[in-house]
Amino acid sequence: MKKPKPSPPISSSAETIAHNQDLLTEILIRIPPKHLLKLKLISKQWRSLISSLQFSHYHSLHHQNRGFLTPTALFLGIGNYYRPPFELPALPLNPETRVPLLDFIVDPHFKILQSCNGLLLGHFYYNINEGLRYFICNPTTRKFKMISLPVSQLGSLRAVNLAFDPVKSPYYKIICVRKLLAPNKRFGLYIYSSKSDEWDSSWISFRANEYIRFDHGVFFNGIFHWNSNGRKSLRFDLENKVLKKMPMLAPMCQAPEDSEDEDSRYFGESWGHLHLGVTYMPLCFKFNIFEMATDYSHWFHKYCLNLDATMKAFPDLRLPVVDIYYGFHVLSVIRSEGEESKVVILVDYKAICYELKDGVLVNVYELKQCPETLNRCPLNYIGIQVYQYFETLSCV
Repeated sequence: MKKPKPSPPISSSAETIAHNQDLLTEILIRIPPKHLLKLKLISKQWRSLISSLQFSHYHSLHHQNRGFLTPTALFLGIGNYYRPPFELPALPLNPETRVPLLDFIVDPHFKILQSCNGLLLGHFYYNINEGLRYFICNPTTRKFKMISLPVSQLGSLRAVNLAFDPVKSPYYKIICVRKLLAPNKRFGLYIYSSKSDEWDSSWISFRANEYIRFDHGVFFNGIFHWNSNGRKSLRFDLENKVLKKMPMLAPMCQAPEDSEDEDSRYFGESWGHLHLGVTYMPLCFKFNIFEMATDYSHWFHKYCLNLDATMKAFPDLRLPVVDIYYGFHVLSVIRSEGEESKVVILVDYKAICYELKDGVLVNVYELKQCPETLNRCPLNYIGIQVYQYFETLSCV
């Protein structure tokens, strides 16, 4: 009777995996980004693999859920520019999240303009010799890249936007919108692609009203959506380079009784849904969240939330009133699988997470942990911007 062959030594199995790039990739894409960054130090081969565009794309594909990634924290933009030693406040959305610092950005005087699926777009403090200098960065990998805007004498710069979906492509695009000098209400749109690392040779001319907020928009499903202070806005299909109109919510739509006016509006997206969160004044404990229909025909009422429950859960909360403003603000609506969606609101310098399924309220973060925040943050929170943080390996 033949003796069974002995099993190969463990070192031999490890060597087999190490020399099989496909097998190694299948193993490594299952590891969270923060651990992969440490594994890059093992060898030049691992560093090259983990740092590649293709690997970052595979990693996003493995960690996506129904075609979307889920944010793990929120950055708060308070005031005009970041200045050391003041840290950009960040709100972890789960206890395991370690939010990275942005101290790797070369110039500490900067402002974040937009976040998009793991990448941040921002610009540095205005320099009379260089003007506004724009950059793209990934807080997880601490990678950073300067972006040069297209040279143009056609009017004034209105906005720079970021469009990125790591599940569909490892490359991102940047939209530059300029207001033309003539004719009236004409704008020019330029597109940069990280794949070619250059701006398109041609640009798009279009007509739009001044109340469209080109500096405030969100990207999902291949389309960039702009907020508006009027009754209509625009969306831009980047693949087909087509601009289309979309309606905005009428003022005081389904507003609570006894409310006299709107206080603030949140405009954002999550899991392929476009949301508007509306708060009211004076002294209104209810606020509404609306969602855009998939065919962009109208907004429909999605949630009505009541802060009475918040007051009972946190009896020490104070709701400051400035003139007729009521002191709370919708920070973000975060959708997830099933009914586990939530909304994060800011009240009395506390970020509170409202679980929409069962109505549970959880104190997420205490802003008083950042003393300088108290001096920069207005009591009614007007002007605060929120930027979702995603842990990704996406390249810049």
